[in-house]
This record gives sequence, C-alpha cells and structure tokens, in this order.
Amino acid sequence: MTIKPTILSVSAACLLLGASVNNAFAQNDNHDITIAAPFAFDNIDSCNSSSEVGLVVRENVVEALTHLNPVTGEPEPRLATSWEQTGPTKWRITLREEVTFTDGETFDANAVARSIERMFNPKLDCLNRGKLFANIRLTSEIIDSHTIDISTEKPQPLMPIFMSFLTIESPKTDFDAMTSAPVGTGPYMVPERGPADPIVLVRQDGYWGETPAVTKATYLRRDESALRAAMVEVGEADIGLYIAIQDAIDPEMDFPYLNAETTRLRFSFVGPLADIRVRKAMNLAIDRELLRDGLFNENYMIATQMFLPRINGYNPDMKPWPYDPEQAIKLLDEARADGVDVDSEIPLISRINFYPNGQEAMEAMIEMWKAVGLNIKLQPMERAQWLKLVNKPYAEPRPAMLIQEQHDNNSGDATFTMHFRYHSTGQQSEFGDPKLDELIDAADVASGEERVKLYQEANAYSASEIVPDVMMFHMINYVRISPRLDYRPDALTNTMMELSTIGFK
Repeated sequence: MTIKPTILSVSAACLLLGASVNNAFAQNDNHDITIAAPFAFDNIDSCNSSSEVGLVVRENVVEALTHLNPVTGEPEPRLATSWEQTGPTKWRITLREEVTFTDGETFDANAVARSIERMFNPKLDCLNRGKLFANIRLTSEIIDSHTIDISTEKPQPLMPIFMSFLTIESPKTDFDAMTSAPVGTGPYMVPERGPADPIVLVRQDGYWGETPAVTKATYLRRDESALRAAMVEVGEADIGLYIAIQDAIDPEMDFPYLNAETTRLRFSFVGPLADIRVRKAMNLAIDRELLRDGLFNENYMIATQMFLPRINGYNPDMKPWPYDPEQAIKLLDEARADGVDVDSEIPLISRINFYPNGQEAMEAMIEMWKAVGLNIKLQPMERAQWLKLVNKPYAEPRPAMLIQEQHDNNSGDATFTMHFRYHSTGQQSEFGDPKLDELIDAADVASGEERVKLYQEANAYSASEIVPDVMMFHMINYVRISPRLDYRPDALTNTMMELSTIGFK
C-alpha cells in the first residue's frame, strides 16, 4: 500500500509567492501580527478555553487564577497570588489586588465566584466544565473582597493545577449565553465584530502586568497547510499554525514541538462495534508503523494510551497493538458466525483540518480495514457539526460509528483524561464499566504513588478488557514563524499562545 503525502495547493501557494515584493514584510514597521490557523475559532467564550479556543483567549483576553509553567508544568501565580489547602476539601485563595477588567469592572472575589457559577450553568454548553470539572463540582465562599475559599465534594489534591483553567470573565458577561467577545483582565481585548469578521485582539492600556510588544493580533482561517506556510514566507502572516510535515521545509522558519496531543478513533458501542471482537479486529488491522512513516515521521510515537509518558498515571508496560490482519480476519469471522453484522457500512466521522495529514491518515486506515473485509466510509465534518456527535447528551438513536479525535493533557495528571473519556459519567465516554469507574474514582482522591498505580491499572484494564478506541500517535506540530519575530512554541502552544511571549527582532 502506498501512502501519498498531501499534494501542495500549488495554485494558492504560487499566487501568494507571486505577490508584490513590496507587500512582503510590510508589517515590519509595526508590531501588529497576523496568525494563520486551519480553523475559524467559531466560539471564543472563555469557558471553552481548554480547546483550541484557548489559543486566542487564554491569558490574552481572560486570565486564570494560576498559570502553568510550560517547562515544569507547575502552577504559578496569575490572578491568584497565593493558595493553601485549609482542609481535605477546601482551598483558600488570595487574589491579586488593583486589577480591573477591560470594561472597567473590578476584579475581586465576587467576580471569581460568578465565573465559577457561570461555568457550571447548565444553560451553557461549556467545554471546560465537561472536560475538566465534571467530577469535581466547585463551590465558593467569599471571605473578603480579595480572599475566597473554593471547596470540592471529594479531596482534590490538584486544585492549584485546576485553577489554571479557571478563567475569570467580567461580571457583566451574560450569565446564560455564550459570548463571541469575552471580556477579561488580560493584556488584550476583543473589539466588537460581525459574524464574518476575523478575530482581532487589540492591546489594552492599563494592564496590571508588563506591557507586551505585540499591539494587535489578527487570526485568519486558511484551510491549507501550504497556503499558511506561503503566507508567512511572503510576509502576509507572521505565524502559520499546524504546518504539515511536507510543508515544513525551511529550518529557519519551521519549528517542531511536542504538542501533548494524542490521536485516536473512538468507537460508539452500537451495532457491530458493541462486540469486542470487532473492536479488537479493527486495531489489529492497522499498520501503525506504515502510517507513521508514510504520513508523519519517526518522531511521532505510536500511542498505547491517551496521554504522554510524562503524565502521572501513564502505564509504561502497555504495548502497541501488533499489525496482524490474519488475526483480525479470524475475529471478524467468529463474530459473523455468531450473528454480528460485521459487513454493514460503518461511518468514520472525521473533522476537517483537525491536524496535518489527518484526512490522509483516515483514508489510509479505511483501506487497511477494507483489506480485512470491513466496510468503513469516511464522513468529514466541520468542527461545530462534529462537536454535536462528540459530546453528551448524545442524540438518539446513536448509530455505530468511529469518531476521529485528538486529546491534549498538559496538566501533568491522568485525571484530566480519564474521567472525561473513560468514566461512565464522562462527557465524551461511550460506555459504562463499573470496575473502571471504581478504579478512576479511587485514583481521583488518592495521592502520590497510589494515585499513579491506580491510574496505570485503569489504563491497562480499559485497553485490554474494553478496547474503547483505535489508538494512533502522540503528535508533533510544526509552526512557521516569520524571521521578524522572537518566538518559539512550547508544550502548551496548542491550547495557549500568549501574545505577551512574542518579541520582535
């Protein structure tokens, strides 16, 4: 089987490369920058900041109580200046003083309490709630204007890390509706814009911290990797995100980074996919080394679990699925003989422009499944349409399908993955298994080595006894950066790109 890399969009690239030289690097005289991304950032409400939306708003527009150091992974002060655990389920937080929101409102304990309540508002389809706080309902008690207690139902030893996702928006923010123009305490604000306008961030005066060098940032959607790379090359953009490996050909401008993302295909446990023999066969039919070498490169790690080895709870004893099409055919024949409809068409729901060469990877995997007798059909979707299938509550009836996913865990602990993806109450879980729930619940309240051991056991049990997914790779990203910028991506770049870390040469 031959896997061909993406063909460059020659016409689009040439059009840009042929642009007037006078236009190239025209932005060198100012500190405005343009960022080309493969998605539209269709909902930039602060309570979605744990996704790629965080690239725009997190720490630029809305700040969190703590800030994760991208090197150490340790929480550092941001809107909270200090914190201490005052009881098994209670933390006392001291807040920064003399901070205001860009609409003039005062940052204080009332604003923090309101932001917490807004995140848990069931009228909002808030990604941060489902992804991070589904199992640790927070309650707050205001002690004074700049001191607040935050409590959980169960002990939560990782509260300072969770606080890095508690982004605080202005008290004037609509409590019951999402906003496309969030207001925070950060160094940038979002001017009013129309539905078709690009997202623009403008530096605000009076920021409590150091004044960043970037004065304005414009985020443009450009679907093709080659086009994003060409825009940076000719000076029409300063940063091109998600550059495919075949377009990252200039070591002076193209920078790889471990992005903490892990890719997989999730099974819905319906129809033939309810049979574990079918799920195992679909894993055995995939030649992951061929996929990696043909579409990515040797730096992409074949994944055995949904987070990187540096995360607490990673199980180093788990092995990748072998490529064994004969065993896959045998399992499918056994299921077929027992009446399982393994010959029916199963849709593979992919997300357009999810990651470079993602579409090509899906097409190659479909050919591998076809070789063992399965009938998988690709159905690409835009992000908004795809999200309706990914998050609970699921529409009924839920059909048999595979869903393309990637997941980032930059927070150092398995809890940010296990509940969300594998617990029966998880917002993106497809099944319920009492033993796995018990292991995850026990790990959540444990600490130290016991916590690590329980998550490792949960990971191994899920992979061998449930087989909820087709694991793919721990991913690497490339970013093309204009020579005029002094900036390098880090492990948090996929969900947080602080404009204040960008300088000019």
